Amino acid sequence: MKRSHLLIIALLVAAGIILIGQPTTLSENLRRFFVRLATPFVRLGELIPVVQARRQLARENEALRAENDRLRQQVHAQRETGHENARLRALLEFKEHTQYRTLGARVIGRDASNWWKSIQIDRGRNDGLREDLPVLHAHGLIGKTLTVTEGESRVLLLLDPNCKISALIQDTREPGVLTGRRMTFVDRHAKIQPGQIVITSGLGGIFPKGILIGTVRRAELNPQSGLFQDVEVQPTVDFNKLEEVLVMLP
Repeated sequence: MKRSHLLIIALLVAAGIILIGQPTTLSENLRRFFVRLATPFVRLGELIPVVQARRQLARENEALRAENDRLRQQVHAQRETGHENARLRALLEFKEHTQYRTLGARVIGRDASNWWKSIQIDRGRNDGLREDLPVLHAHGLIGKTLTVTEGESRVLLLLDPNCKISALIQDTREPGVLTGRRMTFVDRHAKIQPGQIVITSGLGGIFPKGILIGTVRRAELNPQSGLFQDVEVQPTVDFNKLEEVLVMLP
């Protein structure tokens, strides 16, 4: 548009503004005239291809973002399903190769206090469970059932000092008592080496013989008695990542 045309339009608009401000018949007619004059330009702006393209692009971007979020959630869900399937396959393989009857259970709670190291599972008396049943994982011993209700059970982990386990160093056949991570009452003359496997001895009436517990980290003479060695044991189970377990049925 030429500069002269723009100047004329500007003068007309200015005049219109002045006249419209006056409550006269002329100002009312001018107001209607400018409304009719401006309406095509407003509609024309809505029909400009650039404006339409930007609006369409915004709608498409919003749809793409929503689709991207949905696909991301699907990927996370599939990845979690894959991890769960791997854990369940390991438990199933362990169950198939063990001679004991077991029942699978899911971990539904953890004890947050410092007094008890325990977990809550979703199986109970209705599933055939009772107190003092061994609880296992594909990687080794976890602990034993402590309290059992109709549909849930609390499992005392072997990390808890109240969970005493009769243990055996597999290579040397040296017995002892595992309390938490420490195996006590081991013969002072026994040759204990790091990495040796520790299993249940079968004594005590709760844990059958031969269940994997962990490996030796180090051994030292008990400074108080001087008669036995204290053996530090590293459990083979990662207790911070327990999600599914097996309960050994009576």
